[in-house]
Amino acid sequence: MDKQTYTADQIKKLKRNKNITRCSATTVRYNKAFKQAAIKQYNEGMSAVEIFQNADIDLGIIGKYAPNHLMHQWRASTRAKVEKKEDPLDKPHNNLEMLRSQVAYLKAENHFLAQLRAKKRKR
Repeated sequence: MDKQTYTADQIKKLKRNKNITRCSATTVRYNKAFKQAAIKQYNEGMSAVEIFQNADIDLGIIGKYAPNHLMHQWRASTRAKVEKKEDPLDKPHNNLEMLRSQVAYLKAENHFLAQLRAKKRKR
């Protein structure tokens, strides 16, 4: 699939939209507030195409499949951030518990190895 390129007129038209922060011949960048609002609206049942049309973004320029593709990317990105924030190992008390369990494991392992060495010496 070839990457879409935009003409100078298309770039000017896209740059006029308040929801677009930057635009070049090959990329369009949307502002953070628009992305968050779009994800919220999508989760409430609005289609990606409707969201982009309501934001006055010309689908004839960006492509008719771009809204769905972008929404998929943005939602995956926010899910990854949420999952990262909820990682139980990031919490200090869990790190302390994890370290305590590692110390207990290593102490038990050292005790076991000491017993093995003692048995070898008796032989």
